[in-house]
Amino acid sequence: MISNTNQNWIVGHTVKVGFMTLNVRAVIKTPGDYLPDAYILSNLRGDKLYKFIPHNGCQAITIDEAKDMMAEQEEIEACQVQAEHASMMAIAAVNAVFA
Repeated sequence: MISNTNQNWIVGHTVKVGFMTLNVRAVIKTPGDYLPDAYILSNLRGDKLYKFIPHNGCQAITIDEAKDMMAEQEEIEACQVQAEHASMMAIAAVNAVFA
């Protein structure tokens, strides 16, 4: 998440990227690859989509590319939930030994 700016990079807010004023449509977190988070943005009319990665720039994308990015994000979140669940089960097993 971009934090060193006066702009609010939260879904639903309007930001300026270069000379364009765009709406933030989605934040795609990128854990593990050491890159900044990606953002799916749209123009104010809502008929064009853009992918923005800080320090890498802004590029126009298609609806299918945006859907693929969102699907990858959902897979990452599902893996994180499974890992947290496995960790909690291991903690519960250890606590059961000492109960």
